[in-house]
Amino acid sequence: MKRKILIPLDGSDFSLQIIRVVLDFFDPRDVFLILLRVAQPPSLPLEASSARTLLSGSLPLSGSYETYASAVEQEYEAAEKELQAVRAQLMEALQPEADRLRSLGYAVKVEVEFGDPAQRIVQYAGDEGIGLIAMATHGRSGLSRLMLGSVAERVLRSASVPVLLLRPDPSVLVKSAAEKLAMALGKSKKLRMVAATDGVVFGQRAVKLASELQPLLVGDLTVVVIASEREGAERAQQVMVETAAMLTMEPKPELVPLVGYPDEVLLKYLETHPTDLLIIGAFADRGAGGVSAVGPTAHRIVQEAPTSVLLVKGHPTAIRRVLVCAAVEDEAIVTVGAQFAQAVGAKLDLLHVMPASATLYLAAEPDLPIDVETVISQGTRLSSVLHEWERKLQEYGFDRSSIILQSGSVQEMILQQARQKDYDVIVVGSESSPGHFPGSIANAIVRYAEQSVLLVRIRTT
Repeated sequence: MKRKILIPLDGSDFSLQIIRVVLDFFDPRDVFLILLRVAQPPSLPLEASSARTLLSGSLPLSGSYETYASAVEQEYEAAEKELQAVRAQLMEALQPEADRLRSLGYAVKVEVEFGDPAQRIVQYAGDEGIGLIAMATHGRSGLSRLMLGSVAERVLRSASVPVLLLRPDPSVLVKSAAEKLAMALGKSKKLRMVAATDGVVFGQRAVKLASELQPLLVGDLTVVVIASEREGAERAQQVMVETAAMLTMEPKPELVPLVGYPDEVLLKYLETHPTDLLIIGAFADRGAGGVSAVGPTAHRIVQEAPTSVLLVKGHPTAIRRVLVCAAVEDEAIVTVGAQFAQAVGAKLDLLHVMPASATLYLAAEPDLPIDVETVISQGTRLSSVLHEWERKLQEYGFDRSSIILQSGSVQEMILQQARQKDYDVIVVGSESSPGHFPGSIANAIVRYAEQSVLLVRIRTT
């Protein structure tokens, strides 16, 4: 029988590099390859998905039991449909690599699981009789470069089968979009900003905010004005005039007219015009949803853009308070968030969400903040990371009191923290390629947060 090799992929470009190693080591006649993508399950808004608010939110409290039961069933059916849609997208994203391997003579299977990545990888390996787990582990600058990524480390410690790990060679790594943004915000290079609008109120708010951020971030601003072919030249000219009138700074930013579908022409523009930060609001297809709605066009741009994106929601007047959400290895996110908050003169909170299983030794109550001083005194890997974060925060005028530790579901804790406090911008990282983005935590925050979201693109560009 062929030996089964499990290859976990996380949607990043780097995770695919382990496949080259597997091909060097193993003959197609000897192995059966399984490409596994583990993603966070898509999340409904808290009022629809949280058991704590199930009875006080969207479900009817009056009427018959049948009415109530029907409403509950509809909620679950909607969640299941969304889950299957995301699964199909992630499966489709894996197919090109699977087809390439098949063309080389390998037997290949594609799988998608939802849940905690390390836990699901180890469980799948045990259930399916896997003979070897082969995966890449991300290497980053500073402290995190000296240790394994959290997922790889947990798999290595928990798996009962051999694990083949690939570490990156720092000498050949391309800087990520996050690192490039950090360099620009840190004044090591000129910040290149692009704002885009199709003339609707949400896009114009984004352009207005971009014009206010430009002197604070000390960058070059280009404003892309998009008109559809159906609207004609007269409407396009009107939007150009209205947009130009909003831009009162000197020198005036360059205005670039584009014609076509906003997502298509803007993404094509970004391919040939290197950009550190894209600033957009919702486009004309947003509809009449709530404040968190962004519409399919803006959502696709966030998903596909090769750069970091500030998605503007609501009525931004000033950025007074920023929530930075970071995983253990997200040093670049901490840097960008601190630089951004310092530049705009905002207060900063740094949130890290720990799995409930990892906080049992702290005897912390669910949904309550974990004492930072206690964790730092433990002498664990996390305490080392917190010390590094504290040093980074101090570099930009913040301190340990800005750090918040929570236990629970990452996306729910982020959304809950955002709702409890009056934040203006949520900073999150994404290392997913476009095809894997729908199953990410970042996607849930983009979709359901009521605040503007600064999505920091971690994958290399």
